[in-house]
Amino acid sequence: EKLDSAVSSIFENSYQTRAVLVLYKNQLIAERYGKGFTKDSRMLGWSMTKSILSTVYGIMQYQGKLSVQDRAPILEWENDDRKEITLHNLLQMNSGLAWDENYDKISDVTKMLFLEDDMTKMQQKQQLIDSPNSSWNYSSGTSNLLSGILRQKLGNQQEYLDYWYRELIDKIGMNSMIIETDVKGHYVASSYAWATPRDWAKFGLLYLHKGSWNGTQIFSPDWVDYITKPTPTSNNSYGAHFWLNTGKKMKDVSSNMFYADGYQGQRVYILPDQEMVVVRLGLKNYNENKFLKGIIQSIQ
Repeated sequence: EKLDSAVSSIFENSYQTRAVLVLYKNQLIAERYGKGFTKDSRMLGWSMTKSILSTVYGIMQYQGKLSVQDRAPILEWENDDRKEITLHNLLQMNSGLAWDENYDKISDVTKMLFLEDDMTKMQQKQQLIDSPNSSWNYSSGTSNLLSGILRQKLGNQQEYLDYWYRELIDKIGMNSMIIETDVKGHYVASSYAWATPRDWAKFGLLYLHKGSWNGTQIFSPDWVDYITKPTPTSNNSYGAHFWLNTGKKMKDVSSNMFYADGYQGQRVYILPDQEMVVVRLGLKNYNENKFLKGIIQSIQ
């Protein structure tokens, strides 16, 4: 009854929730859909796509194909101070590069998403406004720049397109997932991954089990420690393309909870202390602390 009450609480019309799933000790214990949606409906994750991108970096590092401590391999940066920017700085979004992430006006992010043929270049062209590792600034342009770097690292477009599916998406059975590309064939890693709620939940399970999937280690268990280490100046709210509760923004939820976060309240929450994954997809934000508190209390 407590679980049903917690799940139902964000299906009121004002929240426009489309799906909620709760997995506890690897079992699906709650699943509910809004009118017109089912377990087979692909739903847009918006910026949860950033966490998919980060995971691909974790896999690449585990396979010895890169180190996140390497400098970003951008030719245009080699003759100025931007040459000091590392992949780590980009993953933590504290590169020091200028960027305006504002969806209420014409800004860097809206111009990139709606006007650019090659979305990997817009952040690359920006100048430093602070030194790397000294100021956190959320940037979808950074995620697409990182997507372009992966294409460069993997050598050719087809391998780049295949790798995300072969090494992550297909490997954990996220068979519904579609990641859109820009006109030049780069995955729009800031914004455009679609999947069913159950497949989004599989992504959460992969992190709950620290990269292990049916006996196969997909990324190092240490990668979870890496992505959940707070970025300096992020007020303990952001790691490496994942959001954190280290600063107890959600006061009734464990501080080691972390999550993929997308526009308008797309969420995949990973709660290690409770052995739980919670997925919410919809159109409007909601009281996350109250929602998760109710779910946690239902299993106690």
